Amino acid sequence: MNILYNNSEQRFRAGIRIIVFLVLSVLLIMPIRFVTIGWVASLLISLGCFVAAFLVVKGMDKRSISSIGLDVSKVWWIEFGLGVLIAFLAQTIIFSIEYGFSWLEITGYGWQRAGIEMWGWSAFTYFLTMLSVGFYEELLFRGYSVKNLAEGFTIEKVTPQQASWIAVVFTSVLFGFAHAGNPNASAISTFNIILAGFMLAVPFLLTGRLAMSIGIHFSWNWVMGGIYGLPVSGLDGRRSVLQTSETGPDLWTGGKFGPEAGLLGILGMLFILTCILLYAQKRNPSGKLELDESFKNDYKRVSD
Repeated sequence: MNILYNNSEQRFRAGIRIIVFLVLSVLLIMPIRFVTIGWVASLLISLGCFVAAFLVVKGMDKRSISSIGLDVSKVWWIEFGLGVLIAFLAQTIIFSIEYGFSWLEITGYGWQRAGIEMWGWSAFTYFLTMLSVGFYEELLFRGYSVKNLAEGFTIEKVTPQQASWIAVVFTSVLFGFAHAGNPNASAISTFNIILAGFMLAVPFLLTGRLAMSIGIHFSWNWVMGGIYGLPVSGLDGRRSVLQTSETGPDLWTGGKFGPEAGLLGILGMLFILTCILLYAQKRNPSGKLELDESFKNDYKRVSD
């Protein structure tokens, strides 16, 4: 057996494809270190990761870009919008609980810090940054990686469906540890972000599209840090509409890391996961929860 090349599929094996994708992504975004404007850098990272994915999917995976969850169909944009709405509601629930229990105080509004024009531009660039982060992190940790790892794990008695869940667990752990170096991170925050990685992967597995995952990821971060002024993965939301100060128990609020390190963050994720499952069940004509066909079949059948 050739450990590098799959003769029956006429393409390199999954591990090689993933390595090439990651190396190419790094090479394409390396020049960004010279960019000093944060939101511009985020947009360029998204572009670099997309170009890397496009080239590797076409050249090495030998399939369409839609195979990793990206397309421009009407349903894609509907699911993106649904993801944005679901995450907005989840963050509103979290904020309402904290405010209702007097676990946070509204200390002011964003435009009071620097004037409406300066704040407006700052808030807009924060919006673009969070949108970019949601896109490229989902492309890296879910879209390309889950699809190819699932194919790589489909060996001997491991079915494509089982391999897909193994890939989700693997990438979710990586996602959690990728945030372990953030300010105020802890073992609890890392564990919770691993759970978030799992939550974000579920709509991809159930629909075959990355739309809802991107929408949820973007909206979760943007609403948390850009509207309600809560810390996002340890980073302060100084450009938010509401300026807030948390005083509640860290066990619930997550303290300086933000809700993602507290029980309220888990509550928000459970709400989102419930909405995802209800949507997927309603869309399936059989009324069952099933993986998308692209995760139930092997490469040959997917590419036919």
